[in-house]
Amino acid sequence: MKPNFETALARITEVVMFENWLRFYFVEETEDDTLIIRLPDMALAKLRTHYGHLAGLAERLNSTEINHKTSLNAVCLFVASEIDGVLLPEALIGEVFDSTRFHLELQLFSSWVQSHEEQLDEAFMEYSLWLQLYREWKNSDAVKEHIASAQEATERNARVANDTTH
Repeated sequence: MKPNFETALARITEVVMFENWLRFYFVEETEDDTLIIRLPDMALAKLRTHYGHLAGLAERLNSTEINHKTSLNAVCLFVASEIDGVLLPEALIGEVFDSTRFHLELQLFSSWVQSHEEQLDEAFMEYSLWLQLYREWKNSDAVKEHIASAQEATERNARVANDTTH
């Protein structure tokens, strides 16, 4: 079966969310105030078993300094090495990264993490539980309305931009 936009969007978004989950639970501050992702051997083994398709990202980030730039680079390098051309065509990956749908999904996920930070911080949660809780939140009527409104605004802006260029 030929991969489509929805498949590509789901795969790439999953990588971004997994990286965020790693940062949330496995960041450690060093004496010089540097943030490092530290994954115990047992955690890495469990990630390989349960999230084998994403474990390479965890291995790539383990024991490295983490900031916005290194996070972004790690995600892009992982997508390029593990997904681009292997699971999905390069053009489709570029289409996803450039899409408003991808950016909206990232905004939604970021909003969910920020608004649920206290709950997520109470105790360690498996990545699969994070995904389940996020999907439940995203399927709530209020969030569905927000998504529809954002998509409508995007389409309206695109029409206006198209009208002004013609």
